[in-house]
Amino acid sequence: MFLLKFVTNRFKSIGSRFKKEDKKSVTSSTVFLAVTELFMVVLGILLALYIDRWNSTKSFEKQFESTLRIVQENLESDIYNSDNVIAHFHSRDSLRHDVMMNKFDREYYEKGISYWQQVIVYYNVYQVTTEGYNLLLEMKDEVPEKYSEIFKKIKKMYKILPNLEEYNKNFKKIIWNIHDELAYSHWFWLDGYYGKVSDEQIDFFMNNPYYKALVQKVVNASALLDGMARNHRIKAIDMYNEIDDILGKDKEVPDHITYVINDSISKKYVGKYKLINGKMGVGFPKYYVENEVLEIGLKDSILYLMKDEKHAIPLYYFKRISQNPMFPIKKNNVFISSQGYYEFYKNGKLRIGAAGPETIWQRQ
Repeated sequence: MFLLKFVTNRFKSIGSRFKKEDKKSVTSSTVFLAVTELFMVVLGILLALYIDRWNSTKSFEKQFESTLRIVQENLESDIYNSDNVIAHFHSRDSLRHDVMMNKFDREYYEKGISYWQQVIVYYNVYQVTTEGYNLLLEMKDEVPEKYSEIFKKIKKMYKILPNLEEYNKNFKKIIWNIHDELAYSHWFWLDGYYGKVSDEQIDFFMNNPYYKALVQKVVNASALLDGMARNHRIKAIDMYNEIDDILGKDKEVPDHITYVINDSISKKYVGKYKLINGKMGVGFPKYYVENEVLEIGLKDSILYLMKDEKHAIPLYYFKRISQNPMFPIKKNNVFISSQGYYEFYKNGKLRIGAAGPETIWQRQ
């Protein structure tokens, strides 16, 4: 309003000056003065508009940066939540292996096994926090130019949401369908009521091939969720650090937001490993194994499965901070990849699990 009033007054001033000059002759100096004053007014308007636009842009950039920090907090939560999902699958996969190999005897079941140890009656879900992402989507029409690339990367990262929702629902549905099916068993309710494990229930776990089929079905569903959690964890760590690179660090990076380990430790795992126990199933990357020997290499602080002397598949350090009684944090270092998990023992052995039979390897 002030600017409009100022412009109006300036035009009135110019107009009145011309009226006075009408009584006399309009000289070139008068015209020049009028044009100059009009130019200054227009310039003032343009300058005011520019300043207003500049202030609006800076204000929106600040808002966008604040939203990126919210995304960063969400990623920290996602990485934390991935701990139990990934560790859950590793433990479930180990149980599946023991079930398939008939490693549990009658005494094991007579002592009474928990829901978790039954493998087929327990599920979990992976929750991804989207508060910051949703706020960014509301700004999609006015993304500051300097943040356009990071915005595209964040959008691409969150494309997992529909599949993640489907995997969570599928896992939950499979478990509840099995629960409803087992509810028709004679022992299901009675054993729970009397607080004992009947011979009929033990026979089901030990001798019924259908139990093994159910175990594999559940592990397959768990593997889908595990794969999603592993991939999102790695991308979330990268994105967390990229936001810090762009905006600068405003706090110390939490310990678990990493996928590398000290090079002095990693170097201990570099070398060739010979298969000594187990058979490679379809889920294991046979392409990287020659004569039952695989090679681990190191590049840029990341371990790799090697192929033809090239760094082929990265193995990311799985640093957990979430303790759980059913799948406690391991004393050995665990790495994850697109194919599965790799647990390195101090005695030079390597255990690999990949939605198939576990395998044990010995460093040569």
